[in-house]
Amino acid sequence: MKTPTMRTALFLSAVAVASALACGCDKKETQRDSEQGNVASDAGVSKASQVAADEPDLAKAMGSVAAGRANTAANTAGGPPPTGIFAAGEADKAAAKGAPAALTVGSDGAEPRVSLGPAPKPGFKRAGTFDLATQSDPQQGAIPIQFAVSFEASKGKAEGEAAAAATQIVAKVTSAKINAPGVPADLAAAVGKLKGSRVEYLVGPDGTASSPKTEMSKGADPSFRDPLQALSDLLVNVALPFPSKPVGVGAYWMVTSRDVILGLDVVTYRLVKVEKIEGNHVSLSVNTKRYAASPSFEIEGLPPEAPKFMSEFRSQGEGKISVAAGEAVPSDGELQSMIGAALGPADAKQRPMVQVQTRASFTLAAP
Repeated sequence: MKTPTMRTALFLSAVAVASALACGCDKKETQRDSEQGNVASDAGVSKASQVAADEPDLAKAMGSVAAGRANTAANTAGGPPPTGIFAAGEADKAAAKGAPAALTVGSDGAEPRVSLGPAPKPGFKRAGTFDLATQSDPQQGAIPIQFAVSFEASKGKAEGEAAAAATQIVAKVTSAKINAPGVPADLAAAVGKLKGSRVEYLVGPDGTASSPKTEMSKGADPSFRDPLQALSDLLVNVALPFPSKPVGVGAYWMVTSRDVILGLDVVTYRLVKVEKIEGNHVSLSVNTKRYAASPSFEIEGLPPEAPKFMSEFRSQGEGKISVAAGEAVPSDGELQSMIGAALGPADAKQRPMVQVQTRASFTLAAP
């Protein structure tokens, strides 16, 4: 079966409909509770004012993070760069490569409070299902793929002091299918061959995931490596560090980390809020903003003539996650995200616009 790489499908099909995507990028960011739940961006609005208008707590938390660091050009401007792309060297000041995620608590919340965590220990086992649907062309539907995954934790094998204190998680794909009717047999068979693929990552004592690695199963079509990468990104995104102290309703904290998303080097800010506590059940909201560490757009599968750098970058997401008190691994959740980029020089008359939207949900079996 001859197919373009999934990464080409995700990015270049969007370039082919540049005019439609450009219209989408000019729209104001939708409200979090809108019926569609789409996350758009306004490329002409500065990051500081946009965040302050849409997420007051996120703006406050980001301000607290910036205040604790050395003064940089980005911080002087009121927050991360308005173009969504850090100047040379500035991303390392926000979150250095290889450094553990930084957690800044904005509020402990109201009584009663509960403790979240600790991180999984060697011997931890769990299984669940993950549904991912990615759309890069507004004229075509999303591709829904359902993964059944088993998890097992062991002692970290990597070198270094941080790795020695971490737990290694191996997530094995036990089945994969397109979760939609009328799927062509050859396509269903190709996706099914992702069974046996695996994602490995480290989880630190605070619950932060790092160093993800993916391995496709033998016989799987390399064109379908990106659904596996999307699964890896999701697993890292829902592995949240928690405050060391108990938290109650209204508590929120900021997690700042250096990540790789869809092959792009980014600095991630995640605002986690405790929305509700019912007995042992804790409901969290997660709002995410990402900024490119550089203008490089070296994505595998791009044709030689495609621009290899960005003049603007936008990435944001939101979601709801449930976790039990005393646990660090969530039981279920729903998330959605958008990544958008304007390729080529900022002063070009026409710039290819790329946008990828992803929706995901997951459920893990009780221990």
